[in-house]
Amino acid sequence: MKKLNISQNEALLYLKMAFPSDKEVYDDEDMGKVAMVMTLKRLGLDYDKISCFMECPCARMTLLNQQRILLLDKLHDQQKLLDEIDYLIHDLKGRNMVK
Repeated sequence: MKKLNISQNEALLYLKMAFPSDKEVYDDEDMGKVAMVMTLKRLGLDYDKISCFMECPCARMTLLNQQRILLLDKLHDQQKLLDEIDYLIHDLKGRNMVK
């Protein structure tokens, strides 16, 4: 747990995701799988998608590409909001309405 800088409860959750069966002893390769689960969780994949990713190597690229598209859509939505803010700032400066 110290290597991954997470609590024991978090580690148990990630171990359950990485290893559906009850395993009692974990090696460095196993901890690499736990780190992968942590990364997938941070990227926004839910429990079912993480389980699919871990159990079915043939689905991995599809799952990652789907998540990439979702994140890009969110990024584009945020970019549109930033553009609107920039427009309002520019408009206010042009009207000398900024103090």
